[in-house]
Amino acid sequence: MRDHNLKTIAIAALRPEPDFSNLPRLKHCSGAHLRRFLRWLDQSGLALYLLHQLQQREALDAVPADLRQALEQRLVVNRERTLDMLGEFRRIVESFDNRGVRFCALKGFTLTPDFCPASHLRHQTDFDFLVAAEWMENAKQALKSCGYDQEAIHNTGEVTFATPLRHIPSAHDDIYAPPRHRQVDLLVSLRHQEHGVLIDAPSDCLQRVQDITLHQISFPALWLDDRFTLQVMHAFRHLLGSWVRLSWLVEIGNFIDVHFDNADLWRSITARAGHSPTLRNAFGLILSLTQALFLRPIPCDLDAWCLQPLPSRIAMWVSEFGSRWAVADIDGAKLTLFVHHEFFDDPSSWNSYLATRIFPFGRRSSIGKVSTAVPGARIKARASQWLHSMRRMMFHTRELASLSVEAIRWKRAVRSMERQRALRSRSSDHNDRQADATSSNALMGVARFRN
Repeated sequence: MRDHNLKTIAIAALRPEPDFSNLPRLKHCSGAHLRRFLRWLDQSGLALYLLHQLQQREALDAVPADLRQALEQRLVVNRERTLDMLGEFRRIVESFDNRGVRFCALKGFTLTPDFCPASHLRHQTDFDFLVAAEWMENAKQALKSCGYDQEAIHNTGEVTFATPLRHIPSAHDDIYAPPRHRQVDLLVSLRHQEHGVLIDAPSDCLQRVQDITLHQISFPALWLDDRFTLQVMHAFRHLLGSWVRLSWLVEIGNFIDVHFDNADLWRSITARAGHSPTLRNAFGLILSLTQALFLRPIPCDLDAWCLQPLPSRIAMWVSEFGSRWAVADIDGAKLTLFVHHEFFDDPSSWNSYLATRIFPFGRRSSIGKVSTAVPGARIKARASQWLHSMRRMMFHTRELASLSVEAIRWKRAVRSMERQRALRSRSSDHNDRQADATSSNALMGVARFRN
């Protein structure tokens, strides 16, 4: 069975009304196919959500025993990882509190239970905090006291801290095991400015936080409407970068299901979004993709705000490429470049940006600064970096070859859409002329009647 078919089976099983009819086909897959399938489930964040769905629906017997045992083992290990990360999270929050830092947690543990029924079902890698600008120095000192070193300051004002890296990451690492390397990102704003797209965010997010208690840890988090907006924008930002974790779309869908009838919440989300067409279309793109993949119903207020007015080219990209792009492996796929253009701020610089995305010469990727004095570690790190660079170069080469074919398909779809629009326009004009003629005849009749 093709890998793509296995992925669509998993997606169908994760819908609100799950389709388990094709799960027995997994029992006829070879070991190599199942291993690749498991790896994709891990990378997409769907592995533990799939296990949870099968457990809740009592459908575990529908999948091969080896697959079931592999998923159950992942759950056991991820429970330990979650407890480990909760302990570290508590330590950071207490350090912030001790220094009077004005902050709130983002993503991660703030997503339980509205987006995720249990924190151990998510695979979390780092911690994110929104910090008031005047308290940034105190926050930095708090992290340094916890053993973190400042690694980078981004042009958005975001500051990255990390613990020393003494383990060289490899493809064979167990991603569910307790982390050997920790990272914290401090943000001063939720404004989106990346990949040539700028989307402003409300400036009062820290003034309207709410306290959350999870596993006896109390901490401030964004208000519910801002939390949802942040998750949608998080998925949108990664979509522009060519890859999105499907578990993020599952979590967005979960949130919608939990709060489906809360009309006040959806009105608050749309009101705080303001009149930005870019933000509205970003919402429409992510929600239509979530709807297409997982058959999620969308509340009327959201549908009227961002789905009904969604530009036809964006809607067409979802129907033509969305599902195929969404099931890509962790390297992603550059099919998003076709829809990216609809959001780009400066059309005159699109071609130069496109060239850097199609084949990004001169960019250095890094596995991080290795902090160890072991003699062979530096050589191993360089070898790992070289292998990673070679793999990325092969990916860009493959994408360069496939994009030319996909561009033809995109142009044909656009032309077909424009022809249909022209036909509808002519039909509408014809109907309008008939209506005008009917109206004129009626008026003449009234005039004759009066005479």
